Amino acid sequence: MSARGKGLDGGGTGASRTFQAPAGFRDSPEPALASGEVVASQYSTRRLLARIESGAVFEAWDMIIERTVVVKVGWRDPGAPSLVAEARRCAGVATDAAVGVFAIGNHRGAEFVVGERLVATTLRDHVGAAGPRLGVDELVRLFGRLARAVDDTHAAGFTIGDLAAETLGLVGARRVVFGRFSLGQVAAVGPTGLCLAPEVVLGQAAPTDPTAAIGIDLYGLGCLGLELALGRAPFATDSTQALLTAHARTPAPTLADYRPDLPAELGDLIGELCAKDPGRRPVSAAAVVAQLDIIGDRVAANRRGVRILIVDDDGDRVRAIWSAARRAHPRAQIDAARDGREAASKLTRDRPELVFIDAALGVAAAGMNALELVMFARGLEDAAGAALVVYGDGLGANDRGVLAQFGARLVGAGPQLATVVAELVQAASTGPRTTASRRTVSG
Repeated sequence: MSARGKGLDGGGTGASRTFQAPAGFRDSPEPALASGEVVASQYSTRRLLARIESGAVFEAWDMIIERTVVVKVGWRDPGAPSLVAEARRCAGVATDAAVGVFAIGNHRGAEFVVGERLVATTLRDHVGAAGPRLGVDELVRLFGRLARAVDDTHAAGFTIGDLAAETLGLVGARRVVFGRFSLGQVAAVGPTGLCLAPEVVLGQAAPTDPTAAIGIDLYGLGCLGLELALGRAPFATDSTQALLTAHARTPAPTLADYRPDLPAELGDLIGELCAKDPGRRPVSAAAVVAQLDIIGDRVAANRRGVRILIVDDDGDRVRAIWSAARRAHPRAQIDAARDGREAASKLTRDRPELVFIDAALGVAAAGMNALELVMFARGLEDAAGAALVVYGDGLGANDRGVLAQFGARLVGAGPQLATVVAELVQAASTGPRTTASRRTVSG
């Protein structure tokens, strides 16, 4: 029977229709729960989120605890699978890789599970929004999160199965939730609905074989690593059969050929995860996490420092900028000057890459003003590439125009200044050095 419930006479909708599945059945056009319907005297239904093979997923309001939750209702069709196994699976993963389960019960003859409401972005959408490819720091950090979530799931005695960019939900800056453990809020099955691990495609193992499950997840993790690095799936094909053949026979892309900016050892690890032979993959997700932790530490250690100069006679403002810069980069080297003369000396000696200048410089006390200091900095050959930021709201239109001509960035002195400081410090730490190295004198 179709989703519209055709009658025995072959009619679809309209007067000739003789049968329509009641609400709560898989083929019914009516939602399993009505808007505002109360479940278990506690959960008020708000809206339908998804209709999937295992049930209907609703957003609801917990009237006692006063929080938004998700209510998944199983289909009332004869032989429909119980939701108990799924609830136990989610509850069994005592980490952020699964949603929390709050209640389970029966409502008007249908089984239901109440759980944590997720607001997640799929990995596919995240990669698409990030542009052609992720930077080294974000890639290593995000791939480490994925590997740790897989390890947590395996440690709880479960495997994921269909590990794809569409079946991963990113929640906030740190959390990864797998679709199979989301109570239907993230897709549990990828777009092909097929297991792409080479051993499954070649018929050497079944996707449900418990002895092959960890290797299948590790292969999927490797493919996700390639996608993060390349900004696309590892194999581009025009048919499902061609995709299966590629996963079974075609060597995975070598990262060194496409991303020479990435650590070679990261490319080697992803290559091992994508090995066609399961025996050549890492022994466990825990081993992958341990290696990624080391790679991440090495990337952080190699991140260069950033030299910063703050020109301001307001001690509180200097400390606020100093604090924002220190929180943005662990190796920020910060100095301060109270007036233009002191700033000029430090510009000549230290060659800072970022210079933050009070727009009111030279107003209260005689001396070099902000515009003159910007012009002086641009005249220093070794510091010509420094980023100059003039902050404050007292500049006239003419001064603002001239400062812009010299490449100075103009911002207000309000709360947004800390955000600008953090952005510029992080950008400077990952980009090429724009000024000469600091001079040292000995002897």
